[in-house]
Amino acid sequence: MNFKIGKFQAVSLILIVMINKILLNLPKEVIKQSKTGAPITIIYVGILSLLVALFISFLFKKFPNEDIIDISKFVGKKPLQILMGTVFIILFSTIIITVIYEFTNLLQIIYFPTTPIYLLLLAFFLCMAVANHVGLKSILKTNSIVVMLMLLSLIVIFLGTINNLEFARIHPILGTNLSNTFLKGTENLFAYSALLYLFFLAPLLKNKKDFKKVALISTLITGLFLVFTITTLLTIFPFITHSEEVLSMYLLTRCIEFGDFLQRTDAAFILLWIISAFSYLSVSLNFINHIFGKLTNCTESNSYSYSFLGIFFGLLILFQNQSLFKFLETTFYKYYIWGTLILSLLILIIGNFKRKEIRSR
Repeated sequence: MNFKIGKFQAVSLILIVMINKILLNLPKEVIKQSKTGAPITIIYVGILSLLVALFISFLFKKFPNEDIIDISKFVGKKPLQILMGTVFIILFSTIIITVIYEFTNLLQIIYFPTTPIYLLLLAFFLCMAVANHVGLKSILKTNSIVVMLMLLSLIVIFLGTINNLEFARIHPILGTNLSNTFLKGTENLFAYSALLYLFFLAPLLKNKKDFKKVALISTLITGLFLVFTITTLLTIFPFITHSEEVLSMYLLTRCIEFGDFLQRTDAAFILLWIISAFSYLSVSLNFINHIFGKLTNCTESNSYSYSFLGIFFGLLILFQNQSLFKFLETTFYKYYIWGTLILSLLILIIGNFKRKEIRSR
């Protein structure tokens, strides 16, 4: 990644992750655990995430031009670099596979019930291949526009469903018990998984001093939209904790009505969400390229992305198993994020001590 981006593009990069998590039933997973206490839980976890973001920005002060893969090599030489690179490749690969599965599943159920799944998958992979060809710099520029449209669409959803809100449905406000809301609720830190992208952000920034601002702004906006989304879902759909719909946000779009002249707007939202998913998937694929290039000392790693795309396509064709993808989303992904975050922070802490020791000699 031999280019630099500004603060706005950096914030947009983090937010595209958050937006797609909101679309892909993340709010529902939080609600399932904390019930009516979910809004309080996500605020509480949001404060913890702000502290983590501040800690990450502090630790990166000694590594302004390096990402977590570089720091891993500095701390534990090539073996640790390979380990961390593999950990993040698995993470981003899981993201790509689950996002494509969710969206193709949604499209087939609602709009294309007779279309073979491989054709829908092929459309996604062709778009990703084209995006990979134009490069991450162009993707991030486009992403800045997509993020603004997506945030606007979420605001429209909130405004369009405001007449259906019944706040009595979120009582008791602290949930069924304090343990689920606060102690066990800490597990919901995975809702702020966009924090993991911060570990690759420092070398991309034009102004290294913007790192802290980007971390705080993106985390605050993430928390704000998560609270609004979770509260809206709870106050409109009290059955949300037991339902098995494809995307809970899709239900909200079916409730939007602006008079008699604008109804059934769900198709427009789906189109915008697909564009957002393309942006998110392309960013994740380019991060895989970036990591793989560092592990193999290959300066032109974009060509490898087509191999990764082929592997992902094959896996999705072979494993069309809903329970498997449900496990990846609700169990594997949640705890894998926790493990990746803790391991990355440990490496950063050790790296800071090691750099301090070298400079003091």
